[in-house]
Amino acid sequence: MKRYLILLLLSLSFSVAPIYAQSTSDAKIRAIKISLLTDKMRLSSEQATKFWPVYNQYENEMRVIWKASGALRTQRGMTAEEIIDERQKLDERKLAIKAKYKNEFLNIVSATQLNNMYLAEAEFKDLLLKQLKK
Repeated sequence: MKRYLILLLLSLSFSVAPIYAQSTSDAKIRAIKISLLTDKMRLSSEQATKFWPVYNQYENEMRVIWKASGALRTQRGMTAEEIIDERQKLDERKLAIKAKYKNEFLNIVSATQLNNMYLAEAEFKDLLLKQLKK
């Protein structure tokens, strides 16, 4: 039931997003992501209180990588080899961030919950991509 509610909210947020300012749309998308992760991870209220500040730091660091990866797609003045090298460096940084936060997360949630977080992130990304295609 929660899954359908989340999907409905996601659909609604994308259908009305052009009406609202970008920050409002971003806030709604963020709220849906939080709801999805909380549900999939089955976070207790105590875990959620500890988890979200750490997750927000993790996501901020990952966002830098995502933006840099996006910038590489339109990079001019670099050779293909330089772009490949830069992409590899970004992949290595992404892995380093995941490694850095793994133990922090495991101090708050179980390994199963952490695995579910990664699965929920992938599911959320897929949902966003499907909505963008519509």
